[in-house]
This record gives sequence, C-alpha cells and structure tokens, in this order.
Amino acid sequence: MEKRRQSLQAEVAQFISELQYNSLPGEIIEDAKYRLLDWLGGALVGARYTPSVIVTEMVKSNGGIAQATVLKGGLKVPLSQAVLVNGIIGHVAEVDDGHRLAIAHPGAVTIPTALAIAETYNKTGKELLTGIIAGYEVLIRLGTAVNPSHYHMWHTTGTCGTFAAAAAAASVLKLDRDRILMSLGIAGTMASGSRETFGTHAKALNVGHACQSGIQSALLAMKGFTGPEDILGGKKGFIKATSSNDNSKILKQINDSSFLSRTAYFKVYASCGHTNSPLDLIFMILQEHDLLPQSIRQVQIKTYLTAVELTGQFKNSNEEEAKFSLPYCIAVALLYKRVTLEEFSFDKLNDPLVAKIAAKIKITEDPEATRNFPRERRASIQIEMDNNLIIAKETISSKDAPDYSALEEKFRSLASTCLERQRVETVKEMILGIDKLDDLNMLMKHLM
Repeated sequence: MEKRRQSLQAEVAQFISELQYNSLPGEIIEDAKYRLLDWLGGALVGARYTPSVIVTEMVKSNGGIAQATVLKGGLKVPLSQAVLVNGIIGHVAEVDDGHRLAIAHPGAVTIPTALAIAETYNKTGKELLTGIIAGYEVLIRLGTAVNPSHYHMWHTTGTCGTFAAAAAAASVLKLDRDRILMSLGIAGTMASGSRETFGTHAKALNVGHACQSGIQSALLAMKGFTGPEDILGGKKGFIKATSSNDNSKILKQINDSSFLSRTAYFKVYASCGHTNSPLDLIFMILQEHDLLPQSIRQVQIKTYLTAVELTGQFKNSNEEEAKFSLPYCIAVALLYKRVTLEEFSFDKLNDPLVAKIAAKIKITEDPEATRNFPRERRASIQIEMDNNLIIAKETISSKDAPDYSALEEKFRSLASTCLERQRVETVKEMILGIDKLDDLNMLMKHLM
C-alpha cells in the first residue's frame, strides 16, 4: 500500500494503522512485556499514595457503569475515570521508566491507556502489546522532536503523552488510518501539563489527564468527531507553539526507522530521573571507599542546568518534594546506601542527620553539561573529607537499563507491598506470557 504523506500527522497515523503484532520483532515484543511488568509494579505500590487515594475516592463517589478496573481500588468504574486513576497511580511513586532524549516517561501514559481500553473492549494480550508499542514510538519520537526547549516550560509526559495515549488507544481499538488521524488531531488540542506542578500532586495528574484525554480523543474519532489534520506540524500547531527547536525529522522517520521503545531506560532509584547521574557516582564511590558520612566536610556536584533548577535545593517537607531534591537523595544514599521508596518515609524525611548531611552538599551548573543535555546527562562530584582526603568522579550519563532479571526482582519488591507472594508470582507469569492471553479479565481480577 502506498503511504500517504500529506502531513506529519498523517505519517504518524499511517504508522499506527499499519502496525501489526505479527510483523513486530521478537525483541520488541519481549521488551514491551517487561515495560508492562515494570509499570505495574510501580502502579501497585503507587495505589497507596495520597494522590491515588484521593482520586480513587473521587471516582468511586462519581459512580457510573463498571467498565475498567481501578488498580487496587477494589472496583470497576467508567473507562475515562479508571484511566485517570491508573495514570496517576502509575507515576506517583516515581519508579516508572523514562527516555533521556524525549525527557518523558513513555510507560506512564501508554500502558494504563492501552490496558484500560483493552479491558473495556475485550481485546487480547497481543492487541494490548501492539498498542503499548505504538504509544512508546509516538512519545519517544515526538518528545525528541520538541525537546530540549519544550521542557523549559512543559511537562513532556503530559503534553506529548496525550498524543501517545491517543496512539495507544487507537491502535488497540484498530481504528483505520483516517480515524487515527482525527484522534491525533483531537489529542493535540487537549494536550497539557505545566512543569510548575513538579513537587505537587498535580505532576501525576498531568499523566492521568493525558491518559484520559488520549482515550477520549480515540473514542471521539471512532464516532466520527473531527479535528485538525496537522496539529503536529501545522503553522499554528503543537511543535511550533511549544518548542523553539524543530527536530521533527525523527517523527517523519516513524515509518522508515527501527523501533525506539528499547531506548527508554528503567528506573533504578525512586527519585526524579535528573538525580540519577550524581547518584550513580555516589554509589560508585561507596563501592570503592568505606565512607563515614559524618566525616564528610563538603560535597560539590556539578551537572546540567535543568537538573540544578529542578533538584538543586534541599527539600524534605513531603515525599513529592524530596524526590526532586538532589541534596536529600545524596544524603540518604550516603547514610542508608540505597535510594528506594523506604528512603522517603516519614521517619527518613524528618531524620535530622539527613538534613545535617544535606547541608554539606552544594549543587551548581556545569555549562558543558548543559550544552550536551539531553543527549548526555553529565555530572561530576567531589567529596572532601575531614582528614583532607578528596574523592572525585564524573560521568556523561546515568546507568542504562538493568537486565530483565533485575526488573523481575524490582517487580517482586514493589508488588509484594500489596499482594501476597503467590499472587505476585502469578501476576508476573501472566504478564510475561500475556501474548498468549485472550481474556485480560483473567489478569485484572488479580489487580483489583
């Protein structure tokens, strides 16, 4: 079939409409299963967070037809309500995957959207995986096209994530090319998400709203609702309105290039991704030196400006703020030798020793690191001890993804906070064999 090339948006719609499970590379399918597993672990533990509890109570009081499962909410609610909740709970713990060039969290918007649509419309595991892969490709490519300038003001996961959610939903629903085109056009006028929300509950709301808007876009298009045919690349479109740099070539190549979903990284630490490079350095140093944190005179960290602006101050008034505080994260890494969800507990947040160590940490900009962001995530660290010993290290990027066996352990650790051991293993095996599952209700009943 000859591919239509009327607009940038049409290129993306063509890709989604032609994406078929049987033509997907095996390694991309396998990776998508682990993306789903990784997201689900974060969502299960995220369900107990305050923002998740609030929004779950809200949708419960709203009532409505039982269509899709609220994870660990013990209920089914209308599709658009369920995906709002699941989008929030999958992101709030800050353990979901990310993409360096796109500066976004592809799984956070793609997976809850595809899962809710697939459950509601009785789709198979193969159709679910295909939708997930479609969403990843759209978010990674669009995020890369508009960044780094887009991220100066906008929360990419919310903005570009709306297009990705629409792509995932349209793929699972098997909409034709023209209706997918409309779905993307509608999504473009619903896309939103300000970086001013960071450190508050509303950051996760950006994600839930993107999921909800993406689903609504696809469902409206399915019914014949219309939208602009090139809100992506038009003269008054999304890219021109929200970015001063146009790298849309990577989006134009969506029908010609290899899949990019495997270039997304998995989270190693339970904190903002911009803390990762300095944390990697700290743990390298801790492996090489038996440091006594109380004997540290000062710690100097240099990194790119976005990381300095977002995470450079010590904040410990709540978990959301602390996860975006590099001094806090470095302090708990030095004291407790890890940065897991436990390091953001009430007791740790209020530990005076954490505050004392954090006061010795200074974060400043490295202009070269800023110039190379987001292609690189450079950081350097210098620790000066009371005995005048100086330890220094630097890196050009944070760690790549852990191997899949490490992800299975991560899932067990997170999921076991709310599921009994046998159910954790059952869910894990169902996810890793989801391509053989024709009825997703078999999975969802374990997650209510």
